[in-house]
Amino acid sequence: MPRAWFAVAAVAVCAMACGGGSAATQSPPPTSPASFSPTPTPTQAGLVFKLQPEPGVTATGTATVTTTSKTVTVELKIAGLGASSAHVSHIHLGSCQSRGGIAFALNTVVVDGQGDADTKSTLQLTYPPSSGTWYVVVHAGPDMQGSNATYLLCGNLFT
Repeated sequence: MPRAWFAVAAVAVCAMACGGGSAATQSPPPTSPASFSPTPTPTQAGLVFKLQPEPGVTATGTATVTTTSKTVTVELKIAGLGASSAHVSHIHLGSCQSRGGIAFALNTVVVDGQGDADTKSTLQLTYPPSSGTWYVVVHAGPDMQGSNATYLLCGNLFT
């Protein structure tokens, strides 16, 4: 019996740390209204969406969405982040203009010594969603504590 409780506790801690299963978690409020033109560029690899930096952020990037019948892969390519840093990333419900809660945790964006990152996450989902819209966010730090939860980059994942 103690092993079962330990396993349940370990899964709960992991889910909380990764943001999994917390669709009701609220996103940080936007710092200012953003005006985006969410026009993806179709490529053989999938749809490429531009990530928009928050005010004062100089980083740039793209989110490429590729699909199979049962999965969605989101690849975040970013330049101009702090060298050797790490950043939580998520798919949220809504849009960069009308922000909603976290829907799905993505892999942590790990930045190299030059400030560049290329992170892929594959989820057991179908895209586009059957209702509503999604957007992707790269947060300021490696966890959702304090100022780390603020947005650095945001990109709508719809046309």
